[in-house]
Amino acid sequence: MELRQLRYFRSIARTGSFSAAATEEFVVQSALSQQIRKLEEELGVKLFERTTRSVRLTREGEEILELADRVLADVDLVVAE
Repeated sequence: MELRQLRYFRSIARTGSFSAAATEEFVVQSALSQQIRKLEEELGVKLFERTTRSVRLTREGEEILELADRVLADVDLVVAE
């Protein structure tokens, strides 16, 4: 698991869109999607329910989002110190 994967995950969850998250994170959508697939494989869970029109967190995704927020906040704190 990489910090950028958690950042991408959080960005998708916040924006509700892979394309908006890719723009926000300054990466192409295909790279962002690939990193999320890798994260899902590593965690062994599906993080998002995807349709042609929307992206929603799964129950597992909601739980992991809380943990990811904490991890990323701690990383930001370390950098600030």
